[in-house]
Amino acid sequence: MVIRKRVSLKNLLLPNILISKIIGRIIRKFERVTDKRLSKTKTVWSKENRKLFEIYDYGEICRFRASSFLSKEPETLAWIDSFDIEDFFLDIGANIGIYSLYAATKGIQTICVEPDALNFALLNLNIRRNKLENLMKAFLIALNDKKGFSELNLQKMQWGGALSSFDNQEDQFENVFKPAYAQGCFGDTLDNCISALAPNVNHIKIDVDGNENRILRGGRKTLMMGSFKSILIELDETRSDYQSSISMIEDCGLKLVKKTNSVLSHNSKFSTTYNHIFRK
Repeated sequence: MVIRKRVSLKNLLLPNILISKIIGRIIRKFERVTDKRLSKTKTVWSKENRKLFEIYDYGEICRFRASSFLSKEPETLAWIDSFDIEDFFLDIGANIGIYSLYAATKGIQTICVEPDALNFALLNLNIRRNKLENLMKAFLIALNDKKGFSELNLQKMQWGGALSSFDNQEDQFENVFKPAYAQGCFGDTLDNCISALAPNVNHIKIDVDGNENRILRGGRKTLMMGSFKSILIELDETRSDYQSSISMIEDCGLKLVKKTNSVLSHNSKFSTTYNHIFRK
């Protein structure tokens, strides 16, 4: 007489479940390896041909930002080079983090503010890629002259893109544009953000393609702090609020020491847009 051992349904399925899990893990690992977005990077080099950091290659704009690092805004690099090692840097409109990463590689504590969702995601990937989490922190917020929810109006939706405008539909030349996409976003004043994130900030970069005057109106206390040393702000001379922006900064005890624009902008529509560096 043959005694048949009863096999439970659980015992029948268990080998198949284990095999499925193993196969699933192999597939996921293969997908990570073959995902070009997570493996393709561009290296940013110094003048001495020394590797500074890497950024993820998410398209031609990202590649351009890497390849033009030394030539596009040499005055910004020289300004960052002037920081003391114990200084605190706030980058407003950090984009994918080119200048923030540079500051952090020099040991400077850095806060990045970037409202564009695509750029914010890539900014965080770049921070992690370069293992700079202890020196850099990014926040998804738009700085403004008041606190509240509104829309970030994008002229184009792309990795590394720029020329967006918060709480209005005007470009940096005060021309009205039709947004390609209106992203929901929260805004707050510079003074409020500084009190919460970087109460001892020493240097601020503002590159927001049109909303500079609003940010300055919400940041008077910050610019007048005893610890504050300098500001680099991109302003266009053709704007109706250009002189008002200059006056607000100077009224806080800062003096314009340099005004320059990139050779890449010469003979282009951005030829009237300059980086202004003010120091106390």
